[in-house]
Amino acid sequence: MNSTTTIILPGLDGTDLLLAAFCKMAPASRDATAYTLLDDPAADYGTLCDHYSERIQALESCHLVAESFSGPLGILLAHRHPEIIKRLTLVATFAKSPAPLAAWLIPWSILFRLPMPNFVARRYFVGPNQSLINELRNAVRQPSPRTLVRRIHCLMNVDVTTQLSELKCELVYLRPKHDRLVPYHSLNTIVKANPSVSVFEIDGPHLILQTQPKLAWDFIVGGHRQPNAPTTKR
Repeated sequence: MNSTTTIILPGLDGTDLLLAAFCKMAPASRDATAYTLLDDPAADYGTLCDHYSERIQALESCHLVAESFSGPLGILLAHRHPEIIKRLTLVATFAKSPAPLAAWLIPWSILFRLPMPNFVARRYFVGPNQSLINELRNAVRQPSPRTLVRRIHCLMNVDVTTQLSELKCELVYLRPKHDRLVPYHSLNTIVKANPSVSVFEIDGPHLILQTQPKLAWDFIVGGHRQPNAPTTKR
């Protein structure tokens, strides 16, 4: 039995460090690979889409999993390559900027030069798991601060709802029940743009692939079914 090529696009750090263990836990039916994002302070979502299109075009077919920051990139790639990307799983992500206006006032260039405080990692990303906190802090240190600031600006301006509305591939959304980064209205926006999306809720924080890898794989592969989560605004 041939395994399904499964490409995983990472979150804001853009590395594969936080996804290595998740890829190793892939079931036998999956050939999982985590891509790394360009460490380029000039790269926006369009640039990233152009870059990774070359790799996608080399595949016969694939299942794309796009986490957090990479959600819009996954949507753009699925829109550009409908003949290759047969299924898109969006994880704790958005199609339109989730950032409040106050985010423009945050001195990101300064913050990304400082170590991530433990309380921030615990509250917003991974919960109390200290080993994951250490991995997260290490991953965020890999790209240049300028690249991280650029990615923040990209997500604060993004809107790929039109492309999302035109997707014909199978769509799945994995929502962490305790996500404190991506607001619930981001899911509402996605469902409104493309009502065909199947929504699954997993108990855990924002980095759900890292904190609930086995359960996440069950949903990604399709081993669990549940009614779509309610999408009334919270």
